[in-house]
Amino acid sequence: MSYKVVLTADRTLMSNYGGGIFYGFFSTGPVRGFIPLPVLLNFVFKPVPVGAKGEALLAPQGLRRIESALIYSGFFDEDEVIVAPPETLKRVIGKDTRIIAIHSHDHLGKGPATTTFSGPTGIVHEEPISAWGFRTLVTSEIIRKAKRRGAVVVAGGPGAWQFTYKDMKKLGVDLVIYGEGELAVPKIFKEVVEGNIDLPKIIHISGDEIPHPNDIPPLRGATVGGIVEVSRGCGRGCSFCRPTLSPLRHRPLNHIIEDIRTNVRYGQRSICLHSEDILRYGAPPLEIRHEKVVELFKEASKVDGAVISSFSHANLSSIAASPRTVEEISHILLLDSHEQWIGYQTGIETGSPRLIDLHMRYKPYPFKPKEWPDVVEKAFGISVDNYLIPAATIIVNLPYEKEKDVLMTVELVERLKRYKSLLVPMLYVPPENHGYNMRFLEDAKWYHWELYRAIWRHNMRWLPEIVKDYSRNNDPTTRLFITLVISTIKWIISRKVEVVMRKNILRTYVQLKPRPGLEPGTCGLQGRRSTS
Repeated sequence: MSYKVVLTADRTLMSNYGGGIFYGFFSTGPVRGFIPLPVLLNFVFKPVPVGAKGEALLAPQGLRRIESALIYSGFFDEDEVIVAPPETLKRVIGKDTRIIAIHSHDHLGKGPATTTFSGPTGIVHEEPISAWGFRTLVTSEIIRKAKRRGAVVVAGGPGAWQFTYKDMKKLGVDLVIYGEGELAVPKIFKEVVEGNIDLPKIIHISGDEIPHPNDIPPLRGATVGGIVEVSRGCGRGCSFCRPTLSPLRHRPLNHIIEDIRTNVRYGQRSICLHSEDILRYGAPPLEIRHEKVVELFKEASKVDGAVISSFSHANLSSIAASPRTVEEISHILLLDSHEQWIGYQTGIETGSPRLIDLHMRYKPYPFKPKEWPDVVEKAFGISVDNYLIPAATIIVNLPYEKEKDVLMTVELVERLKRYKSLLVPMLYVPPENHGYNMRFLEDAKWYHWELYRAIWRHNMRWLPEIVKDYSRNNDPTTRLFITLVISTIKWIISRKVEVVMRKNILRTYVQLKPRPGLEPGTCGLQGRRSTS
C-alpha cells in the first residue's frame, strides 16, 4: 500500500541507538574516521522496530508532531499519512505518493558539533555522518523514482536553516520548511498536493504561524528515546543560539502526561523530558517556579509503566539559583551515585564574563555576567551532589574572542575537574548561513590548544566511569562496543593525543613574541602554573 504523505528520516535518526539516546552524537563524526561507519551502523545506529504496514514504531519526536498535525488538521486522512524508516520506504512509497518529507537535525552537516568533529573545519576533514545519512536517503533510487512520478521532496527539521537553493538543486530537494510546523505544514502540504505552490521554495515559518502550546498536537506513537516535549523556546536571547531566540512557552501538564502514556502504550517505557531548561517549566521567562517543576516530575513519575530516565537540558544559572528544586527532582526520581543518575546537556560556552556580557547577557540571570564562572562551578557542585551529570558545551572562537578570554575558560575548566561531568568544545557557528572563520585544529592558537588539553584531561578522568554507568541498560552488543571504544581511547589514543597537544602548544606559541610570565602550560591570569 502506498501513502499520499510519507514522513521519514535517515538511519542516524531512525534508530534506537541500542538503548542509549546520547550515542546519537556519533552522527556528528566523520564517515571515514576512528570508527568505521559500517561498525557504527551495526552497533550504535540500530534500526527502529517496524509494524505490519512498514510504519516506524519509534520515530523522532519532530516527525511525530508533524504526523499528528497533518491528521488533526483534517486535510489528510489517517490512512494517507505514514511515518516510515528508510528500510521500509519501498513498501510505503508508490503511485499515490505526493509528498516525501525528510526530517533532520543536521541535513548538510553544518551544525556546531558536526563542524567541530568533521567536514572542512573539523578535526577530520571528511563528510559528516549526518550529512552522509541525509544525502544517501534523499538521492536514493526509491525517492528519485517517486520524484519522476511527480512526488515532491520536502526537507524540514532543526537543520533546515542550512539550505540554499543551490543545495536544493544539487540534492533534488523541492521544498524546504524551517520553523515550528504544527500549524503551517498541513496548509503547505495541502497546497503542494493541489499544485498551488511554486517550486523550488524555501519557507521560514514565523509570526502567527508559530503555535501556541495548546496547539501542539498530541503524539500518535512512540518517540526515539521516549522524548516528550515539555517546553519550547528559551528566551534568554544568546546571540548565537536559535532556541534561545525563540519565546519560552510551556505545554499544559495534562498534554505532557498524555504523551508519556502514548509512549508507554507503544512500548517506550524510558522517558526523556525535553526543554531548553527544565527548571523553568511553568514560569515566565527567566524565572523559576519551584512548585510547577516539582509537580511536573511528580505527575510524570506516576504514569504507570513509565520511567523518567533523563531530561534533555538545564541552564546552569537556574540550577545555581534554585538548588532546592534540583534536590527535590533528585528525590522524586530516586537518584543515587551509580545505578540511577541522570545526565543532562547544558552550556558553559566560555569562562569569560566579558564574552558572556557581549553575547549572552541574560544567560547568568538572576546572577550578573561577572559572576558567571562562580555560577558554573556552583551549579556543577549542586548537580553532582544530587546525582545529575552535566554534559556541557564550550564554544571556541566566539566573535571578538581574545587570548585572555580563552585563558579564563581554561581556568574555569581547571576548577571543574573535581566534578563528575563531560565537557565538549565546539566551534562557533554563526546564526546565519554564511560560512565559518576557524578550523578547529589548523587555525588554533596556543591558548586554544591549552583549552583543548584541559578539556581532554577532564574527560579522560570522568568518561570511563560515566560510560560504564550509562551503558548498564544498553543493548548488550552496543554496551560491548562502547566499552571497547572507551578502553581504546583511554589506554592507547589518549597518550598520542597528549603528545600532539604538547607539540602544538609549543609550535603555535613560538610563533608569537614571548611575554614574561606567560608561557605554555600556564594560565597566565593569576601568575600561577596550571595543574593541566
